[in-house]
Amino acid sequence: MIRLALAAALAASAFAAPKLVPAVLGSAADTAPAPQLVGAHSGDPYWFKTYSTAPYKEIWTGDLALKDFAGGLKKAVAAIQAGGGVLTQPLSTFVSSGKSQQISFSLPRKNAPALLKALRRLGDMPEPGKRTMGAPIPIEEVRAKIAVMMKEKTDHAADLARVPAAAAAEEEILEHLLLVEEVASRVGAEVRFNLTVSQK
Repeated sequence: MIRLALAAALAASAFAAPKLVPAVLGSAADTAPAPQLVGAHSGDPYWFKTYSTAPYKEIWTGDLALKDFAGGLKKAVAAIQAGGGVLTQPLSTFVSSGKSQQISFSLPRKNAPALLKALRRLGDMPEPGKRTMGAPIPIEEVRAKIAVMMKEKTDHAADLARVPAAAAAEEEILEHLLLVEEVASRVGAEVRFNLTVSQK
């Protein structure tokens, strides 16, 4: 029996009605452990693991204080765009009040440190607050699973033909993994930066 067919069989048993280890009444059984579920998966790797296809983002919130607000704001926007940043809407539509301007933009995570340096050359900027959305995709883990499954599909085609349910489960797993790999290669880690620019 090939590994993935066995994995499918194990998964089927895991989704079956839970089996309980019955307790035995009596003086010797009073200290027996509570009933345990049988069939929990403990394999590595876990072939039925699903991965999020939502882009991974870091949300940054920061403040930039400028000596020359009007001239510095233009330079800040130019630095953002030069660093690969894209405003989420036209600059004129962001909230502004006198010597204060809100800006929100997205940029590749790898470009964020260089942009911080560029903005700090224009004025005072403390370290931004950071939080995350989504989960990073463990792309090497995904690719390793794809490689194993593709090889087994080729090497054990006849075996899989005799176990159609296991073959279908393998196809569904592989389809998910290929989608995850495509998303990971197409969408890099991203920063959404909410920046307040003000007069020092």
